[in-house]
Amino acid sequence: MTRLRELDGSTLRSAAVGAPALLLSVAVIGYAVQSYLPKQLFTNLVLGLALLAYFVRRAERAWTDGESDYARLVAVAALALALASLASVTYVHVVFERWLDSGAFVVYNNADLVVGGLLIALVTVVTADKFGRVLGALVVATVLYGVAGPYLPGILQHGGLSIETIIFKNTISLQGVYGFLTQIAATWVAIFVIFAGIVRMFGGFDLILSLTERLEGTFRGAVPQTAVVSSMFMGTMMGGAGVNVAATGSFTIPLMQERGILGKHAGAIESVASTAGQVLPPIMGSAAFIMADILGVPFAEVAVAAAIPALLYYAITSYGVYQWSLWYGWEDNESEADDTQMGALDGVSGGDDSRIVFLLKSAQFLIPLVALVYLLIVQRLGPLYSGMYTIAVLFVTRFVYLVAYERGVSQLRRYATELASGLRTGGESAAPFIALLASLSVVINVFSATGLTNRITFALSGLTGTSLVGILVISMILALLFGLGIPTPAAYLLVATIIAPVIVEFASTQGFVVQPLVAHLFVFYYALLSAVTPPVALAVAMAITISGADFLETAVQSIRLGGPTFLIPFMFVFNPELVFWSFPATPIALVVQFVALTVAMSVTTGVEFGRKLPRYERGFRALLFLVIAFGPGLLVQVGGVAVLGLTMALHGTLPRPWATE
Repeated sequence: MTRLRELDGSTLRSAAVGAPALLLSVAVIGYAVQSYLPKQLFTNLVLGLALLAYFVRRAERAWTDGESDYARLVAVAALALALASLASVTYVHVVFERWLDSGAFVVYNNADLVVGGLLIALVTVVTADKFGRVLGALVVATVLYGVAGPYLPGILQHGGLSIETIIFKNTISLQGVYGFLTQIAATWVAIFVIFAGIVRMFGGFDLILSLTERLEGTFRGAVPQTAVVSSMFMGTMMGGAGVNVAATGSFTIPLMQERGILGKHAGAIESVASTAGQVLPPIMGSAAFIMADILGVPFAEVAVAAAIPALLYYAITSYGVYQWSLWYGWEDNESEADDTQMGALDGVSGGDDSRIVFLLKSAQFLIPLVALVYLLIVQRLGPLYSGMYTIAVLFVTRFVYLVAYERGVSQLRRYATELASGLRTGGESAAPFIALLASLSVVINVFSATGLTNRITFALSGLTGTSLVGILVISMILALLFGLGIPTPAAYLLVATIIAPVIVEFASTQGFVVQPLVAHLFVFYYALLSAVTPPVALAVAMAITISGADFLETAVQSIRLGGPTFLIPFMFVFNPELVFWSFPATPIALVVQFVALTVAMSVTTGVEFGRKLPRYERGFRALLFLVIAFGPGLLVQVGGVAVLGLTMALHGTLPRPWATE
């Protein structure tokens, strides 16, 4: 009886802790079905649930994970912040109409200021606690920058903003914390994070890992290729490179090490593969939704534009892994261990039956993804409605699978449990991200109010003169620096606000045409590539916790493998047909640029089809890459390809993709 009471108490506590996250998911899905509140008031509701869900979960984790006085203090503080969050958003809900009517006339009282300041503090605390103190310090530093403007030197100097003005502009005016970024987080981003949470609880991520297991032993270097495949599929839903490494790397890195692949190579492969899921349609993590809203274009346009660069990224990464497999002898298809494992995967009932079961399990997740692509790309519905209908299709396919295939009344109970867990998981994942975008809204608002972006534009123009390449290189460096240790959506927001407009404006003054979408994709790529860029290299840091390899060695191997991907943004700036599709220009550019990337891979890895390249040949290949990638005209580029083929023929290393030995 006592044990039953303890179980009931534990269940009730778990339900209470998960309730805000569950309500958050229900609120978002319900809003997609029917807009039951004005958008800013709905944003306030979601922000309140997000803060409450995060702080309650934080308190529960601190209470259960540690028994020290400090852990108890953290738990009490988190509960106090949860109550403050509830009180703040309730106050905003009550005075919303007054803020809406009088905010435009800069009319407010002291209570408004206290609540507004508290909201800014709360979202900053969540940002610092979840995403790192550096990002939290950035928000604080930006507020201080706004106040200290008259006392700063050079381009940083401005007229100055009072604390009261900063609070007003970011809360009472229903901008900043309640502005477009938080609205995107509460709708577009949240709906897909919730979708990913449901997929996880329904077993979709486990199925992806099962698929990668089945690839093992089917072709040369299949084991390391599993990291590329699994990270590619998971990354489009999960977004962050570090999170992706943690999820897929916990399986793929030990698997590679078991097959004799060194930890530094295993970690590098997983790090590079996990980084670009955020530019892979159809979901593209979350930053792409922000990009679509900033540019004022349909999300489908962003997804189509990002498709070919993403294809180039994963194609060249897979090619690099293949070259390493040849050089290091990662031949899995001939090992007895692989045969044993494949036999186990086929199951006792035979390989064909096992494949049928696997296809049935896959269909319940593939059908919703096909529906999502159709809704986003063909029907061009908005992300919120596309996400809602995709979740609805997933509910149906999972229900049909459990009832029709696994059968039994107990499956209905399992379905309900999975559904509730998925909604809770999705809500818990979305909660800190909503707070993150709310805090970054404050940063962007202060930058805009102080005119920092315009001053940076003039400063960069002075540094680079009339060189478009120069402004692109500086923009690349700044985007990489902004992204060090910061989640990609946050890094993208900073560089998109400051740098992307500079590229467009500078190019136009010099007689070049760089479309805003191309400029935003350019900085977006480098914001995410910062995850494999030393000294921080967040994806690498996560990978070495699994592999146990040295950080610097793994980072070096990541740059060797991922080096060519750093060139892709320059390629689509100077070859816009890679972004804006046309025939036959786009297919030709795709083939030519992929060949150029294979040349770049030979330079960075130093090997090619089992042959080590001497330094002079690597230098010649570097020049050949420039000719093929950026040569003046297709004829010159094709000539570069011909020279490449001739040099490979002379060395007897022309690729033979049909060879298995």
